[in-house]
Amino acid sequence: MRLLTILLLLVMSVDAQDRHDWQSLGQLHPGDRLHLSLKTGPVDGEFQAWTVDNLTVGTITAKKEDVLRIERYRVVEKHGMGRGKKAAIGALIGFGGGFAVGALIQGNCNSKSPAIFGNGCLVPRGELGAGFAGAGAVVGAAIGAFLPTHHGSGKQTIYSAR
Repeated sequence: MRLLTILLLLVMSVDAQDRHDWQSLGQLHPGDRLHLSLKTGPVDGEFQAWTVDNLTVGTITAKKEDVLRIERYRVVEKHGMGRGKKAAIGALIGFGGGFAVGALIQGNCNSKSPAIFGNGCLVPRGELGAGFAGAGAVVGAAIGAFLPTHHGSGKQTIYSAR
């Protein structure tokens, strides 16, 4: 419970950071890709440095009073989860779920009895579980392969004059 409380407080403190404070530029690192909204128009480039009066991005030095907004492009993860990995995870989940469903559907039956729906089983529990597991793996792999891949695209607002 304490860990959950600490995590919630950390998330709330990150959200509560004042984006109107020029000092928030302190979280930038040289080389961060930025998008500046200036009074004269937009500028994209790599962060170089900042002072209390100005900001240098690429070869442009902008005065604080000319900066309307500073956004940092989120870092693209090079080792993110691709479609193949998602398909494999989906197949494993589908396999396990399918096996469990197949084994449970059969209920409590005696595989030696020849009856189809009576006291006996048409297919033994393990075989039915395996059949459902195979189908679950195919469905899980398909779902995993078609899940969208997110590579951290987008921008994070660092500073806003308004």
